[in-house]
Amino acid sequence: MRQTLVLLRFSLGQLLAGRRLLVVAPLVMLPLLLLAVFAAGADVDAATFTVDMFRQVVVPLLLPVVSLTFSTSALGTELRDGTITNVLLKPLRRAAILGAKYLAAVLATLVLLLPAEVAAHLIVAGGLGSTDLLAGLVLASVVGTLAYCALGVLLSLLMARALLVGLAYALLWEGAVVGVAPSASSLSIRGYTEGVFAAVARGGGVDLPVRLGPVSATVLAAVVTLAALVLSVRRLEWMDVP
Repeated sequence: MRQTLVLLRFSLGQLLAGRRLLVVAPLVMLPLLLLAVFAAGADVDAATFTVDMFRQVVVPLLLPVVSLTFSTSALGTELRDGTITNVLLKPLRRAAILGAKYLAAVLATLVLLLPAEVAAHLIVAGGLGSTDLLAGLVLASVVGTLAYCALGVLLSLLMARALLVGLAYALLWEGAVVGVAPSASSLSIRGYTEGVFAAVARGGGVDLPVRLGPVSATVLAAVVTLAALVLSVRRLEWMDVP
């Protein structure tokens, strides 16, 4: 357990250091905070702003881009630099290695996303935000992050251009195909995330039209996340150490 925690801490430090952080942090914080400042100046309703921010900026763009950037780098960088051998030779089960890398990607994503989302909502709400909307933001972001990061880790173990493939899925499949064919939302992490957000926000009197109910969204998100992680572990176990 101690060695796994050391690997987790090291991996998190890798992800949140260097040029990657300098690029990703402004990408997350600037759009949300600028939108919040403009909305507060225009006296926009906090609930309306939060829903629009989440559904039009966070879910279709920031959540997949940040999650996939970190998750495809967690093991992908080791593979690209040839240092994966050093990681696999550690006295750890490969499932533990993958778990540490995956959790590092999840934590790195949430460390950047959640404070910016919550701050944007509180700025527009004048410091007294809706508990249900805040809970919806946090829970849906966590669900989406878990699923996107699992997908990103798997892609990084299968192909060299994992980030581009992941972004193509998020921006083309989820953004274009699912919009035209709503029945495809069962294969959309974006659909799962919106379903969870809508279910929690409903407690605050915000009724959102979504394609998946809370149970379907939660179950499908869990299935996709676990399936991607199981396949990732299998792929890592099949790797030969020179």
